[in-house]
Amino acid sequence: MYIDQELCKKCLECQPVCPMGAIVLKNRTVVIDLEECVECGVCQRFGICENDAIKQVDQIPYPRVLRAVFSDPLQTHESTGVAGRGTEEMKTNDVTNRFTRGYIGFSIELGRPYKGAYLRDLEKVVKKATSLGAEFSPDNPVYPLIANHETGALKPEVLGEKVISAIAEFLLPEEKAIVAIEQLKRFLNAELDCVATMSVISRASDNGNSSFFTSLKEAGHDIYPNGKVNIGMALR
Repeated sequence: MYIDQELCKKCLECQPVCPMGAIVLKNRTVVIDLEECVECGVCQRFGICENDAIKQVDQIPYPRVLRAVFSDPLQTHESTGVAGRGTEEMKTNDVTNRFTRGYIGFSIELGRPYKGAYLRDLEKVVKKATSLGAEFSPDNPVYPLIANHETGALKPEVLGEKVISAIAEFLLPEEKAIVAIEQLKRFLNAELDCVATMSVISRASDNGNSSFFTSLKEAGHDIYPNGKVNIGMALR
């Protein structure tokens, strides 16, 4: 994104619209800080500028285009065919059966609800999860960014890109999950320069109970179970 200086009237009405705080006044000129901008397109879609001074380049070059595909809900990830953050996460497990009994699904989201995240922080999470024996979901848009599946290293050219949100999804055997949660909590608190949220999912038994739910409580974790019903997904 950029601001056409010939059209800009310096009213600064656009400034509060940017979720990243990337629209700034510099030397009496309104500009977009390209380091902070995640190419989400909110400033342009909001229609706040009466003079249409907020512009987008014809084609965002790689790797900067990753900012847009991870941050603009109208962009679709090539690898998943899903818009926005590019993942259905845990919400469709009753359709995909991705998370089976005996395994625990992990979802670690970086960047929301505040200030976004650099992909170098995502790499830290992928490396840590890899060291714990994680199996990453190939249906997640983070997966194609992984250059080395033995170490969890991402493609080096993407590390300096910033996005609103990126979600690492992976599986661990249930017997390793409690210890992994403890290690990941300490790691996320100590090593990241962005906000992070960790969620886990386990498939319940036929009677609706979950032994993992009990194990979490016994390990002293505060649990906030969530459920979600996606209307219209049933096949006829």
